[in-house]
Amino acid sequence: MYDIRQFKPALYILLMLGVTGFALAAEAPGMWLLVSGGIVINAWLVKTHRFVPMPRLLANAVTLAALAIVALEVRAGDTSPILTVGQYIILLHLIKLFEQRANRDYAQLLVLSLLLMVAAAISTASLLFGICFIIYMFLSLYCCLLFHLKVEADQAKDDFDQPDEKINPSTLQQDQRYLSRSMRRLTGLMSMVAVAMAVVVFLFFPRGTGEGMFSPVQLRPSQTLTGFSDQVSFQKVAQITKSDDVAARVEVYYDDHRLLTGEPLLLRGSVLDQYTGNDPTLGPWQWRRAASPGDGEQAYAGTMFPIPGATSSPHLYTQVITLQPTGTNKLFAIAGVINIKPERNVSIHYSTRDGVLETAEPLAQQLQYTVTSSGELPDPEDGPGDAWKNSQIDPDIRKYALQPNVCGVDDAGGPLAEHPLNGDHSFDSQIATNIERHLRTEFKYTLDLTNERKWADKDPIVAFLYDFKEGHCEFFAGAMTLMCQSLGIPARFVVGFRCGVDDFNTLGDYYSVKQSNAHAWCEVYTGQKWETFDPTSGRESQSHGGRGYLAGLRKVFDFLEYKWANSVVAYDRNQRRNLVEALDVQILARAPLSGGQSLMVWQQKLQNQWSKWQSVQMSVASTILGAVISLMLLGMAAAIFWYLLERWRMIRRARRIGLATLPTPEQLRLVRQLGFYDDLLQILEKHHIARPAHLTPLEFSQTLSFLPSGAYDDIYRLTKLFYRIRYGAALLNPQRQRQLITVVHRLGHMMDGGSRAGDSL
Repeated sequence: MYDIRQFKPALYILLMLGVTGFALAAEAPGMWLLVSGGIVINAWLVKTHRFVPMPRLLANAVTLAALAIVALEVRAGDTSPILTVGQYIILLHLIKLFEQRANRDYAQLLVLSLLLMVAAAISTASLLFGICFIIYMFLSLYCCLLFHLKVEADQAKDDFDQPDEKINPSTLQQDQRYLSRSMRRLTGLMSMVAVAMAVVVFLFFPRGTGEGMFSPVQLRPSQTLTGFSDQVSFQKVAQITKSDDVAARVEVYYDDHRLLTGEPLLLRGSVLDQYTGNDPTLGPWQWRRAASPGDGEQAYAGTMFPIPGATSSPHLYTQVITLQPTGTNKLFAIAGVINIKPERNVSIHYSTRDGVLETAEPLAQQLQYTVTSSGELPDPEDGPGDAWKNSQIDPDIRKYALQPNVCGVDDAGGPLAEHPLNGDHSFDSQIATNIERHLRTEFKYTLDLTNERKWADKDPIVAFLYDFKEGHCEFFAGAMTLMCQSLGIPARFVVGFRCGVDDFNTLGDYYSVKQSNAHAWCEVYTGQKWETFDPTSGRESQSHGGRGYLAGLRKVFDFLEYKWANSVVAYDRNQRRNLVEALDVQILARAPLSGGQSLMVWQQKLQNQWSKWQSVQMSVASTILGAVISLMLLGMAAAIFWYLLERWRMIRRARRIGLATLPTPEQLRLVRQLGFYDDLLQILEKHHIARPAHLTPLEFSQTLSFLPSGAYDDIYRLTKLFYRIRYGAALLNPQRQRQLITVVHRLGHMMDGGSRAGDSL
């Protein structure tokens, strides 16, 4: 036999895939670089024969320290428990890599790698991870088969105890020629069976929709831009960064016809109508949403929830929105929501005052919902309300709005802003249009926030209007909202997403809403209705990479990610039921009537049996899970007890042999080799023959000449072998150790009056 050379390269590749999958789930490229570097260094050390195993004591100390750190992180609750456990498994990877001595360590590495991928699978549902996971499963099967073959080969080498140079070279060439092909065929066959079973289980036994650690998938909330909560702080605008991470995907239908052009799309999210100014009690320079208790309604999955008082329209927009977990409770939709239908059981609140859609809890999972909208802001029956009047507005903002080049002039040549201040609101729409035009033409859009510290204690909006003349969309929308409010015109600050033609994916005919599409605009009440104004200058200049080969590849990958999320990740019992019904319709269309009726009866029986099984499933699953956890804890306790007991026994044996003065690791190494001599001493002590402390083992053996010649010869040769191992650095292979144990046992029988111990040493 020979070493299975394919195993170690396959193992290192498998470990790299596991670390890569977890890094994708945890979004931690730094951790990936660190751990990958450790794996590469270990592989280089092993390849160049420079590897020295880490001492067991140091490995145990590092493991316990890592466990303590993980326990503190889980208790603090700053990160997901699954990701924290995954980080601990990552550390165990490195420890085991630099501690590896035998096949047991390789087996532990395989198990740790599999656990790491399980932790990653619970934490992410991305397409990249899915591809990595599929490759990992096939490679892990191949690696496990190689490991089994390696263990058997090592066992055979130990049993036969034949050096490699004595093996027939033609036999080696024969094995090496056919091994790789045989392993590939075996791996391919097992993979085909596994894939077929996985598809069947996936299609007909989908995961449930209940809450818990393992079902459904626990996703990390997206780091979206500020403003999707009930406040926007200008002191934190430096957190805004451009990100191409997808926040949602939206299919839009206009009068039941799917939009295929990618026209501009505004998705409303949060509406803020009060500005705190420099009020330290409320927080300086913040936009807040006025409290409005009692203006929400609830909706549940499975029902089309009609919005009370919604404005009817002959033309309607239907949006199918797949929203990624944002960590907030805001939902997004085109203005003028008429009804909404979520795909799963989630409560939704709709505010009739400002048209905001919210879930009861922050989104921690992907949510798909269908919204029907009119595209127009509803006309409030009781007017715009008075919440906007509580804004704390700097007088310089009104002063700026009164400039004729900002608000416009009337027929008499005076500023239009004087009219709403005098109670005449007939020019409100024109004033808002003029302010919007002024900001769009005279100001510059930028995400460069290096000058944010220069305003010191000055109102950021005042600094934007008078000093910098540039900023991002929150400054533009905030400035227009405050200028209108300062003139007595009802206005509010709206945050959501704005998508254009570059964000429309023609492969799937949907909008890919990225975090960089986050946008703020203004809504102004112009007498009878709310109107939308977007004063941001050069918003279209933000789009980057919308054309070209790279953009095309990006859209192809986004389309695959979309299909993966909807067809694989989101597959549940409802979709399974739809699949079964679709198959049933096709079968009934091709089968005779009697056959169709029998099929329906069969299906009804199957569904009834399935319902009964599902009712028992949860209780059985909880019982099995509890039993498994109990067995794991019991097994862990038993393993620890057995380890401590064996260690204590070996230390006692080392003292009896005379190894007590050596370091503990050296004692444990030698006692495994010299166990036969301790057995010999115990047999002699059984017959009241004990070695005096002042005699060496060899001197003691020479005093036993009164024993039968066969027993004396065997004891003398066993003692000589003891010296060769103890002082001559000789090693015994497992086969030789078993032979010596047999010799000692037969010597004991002979001392008891049995047959002669005649085995040769």
